[in-house]
Amino acid sequence: MTEQEMDYIADRIASRLISFMENQAVNVYSSSAFNGPVDEEQRLLADLAKTMTELDFSLQQEDYSKCDKLKKKIIKIENQLNKFK
Repeated sequence: MTEQEMDYIADRIASRLISFMENQAVNVYSSSAFNGPVDEEQRLLADLAKTMTELDFSLQQEDYSKCDKLKKKIIKIENQLNKFK
């Protein structure tokens, strides 16, 4: 196989790969992939992570009343996440 033939094959593979990736990106953003239970579960997980970070910060600041509120919020989120098991 000559250098020219290898370049031709490499260009074709790269072109197809780029087209495939562009189509996948369009499909992800234009479809209803972000609707439904998976989206809700992801939102809850993000909210849980945020709330746990706030709890850690409040513990470091020794703001125990806020910690109590955050603990209740974490329990509520965990209960909602249990529906996805």
